[in-house]
Amino acid sequence: MRAVFVWFVLLGWLSPVHGADYLRDQSEVHSLLEGQVLQGIYLRTGSAYTLEFAEDGTLHNSSGAKGRWWVNERGQYCREWLSGRLKGNQACLDLVFEDGGIAIHSGGKKVAEGRLTGN
Repeated sequence: MRAVFVWFVLLGWLSPVHGADYLRDQSEVHSLLEGQVLQGIYLRTGSAYTLEFAEDGTLHNSSGAKGRWWVNERGQYCREWLSGRLKGNQACLDLVFEDGGIAIHSGGKKVAEGRLTGN
């Protein structure tokens, strides 16, 4: 039995964040983000960032870029940048509650983390 457990760990099946830990309720994720500001760290660069999730579905970041956000039927936070360096970039990302904050995952890897505050 111990060998099976080790095998699962080596395969990554028992990683700290697995699909079951992602927020998946569409209305819950929408309510969580709507009208909120996420202040955090983009992990690839270690840089601070701010995302503003307006109630009308618009999105603003700390560098002045504008976009739109929504939550898909899988409960993923989706965004499309309409201006700025990432103009045209669209993605749907997984959210996880983590250490009193929110972690953002892309393709199973944590790419950002932060805390939600009101406007």
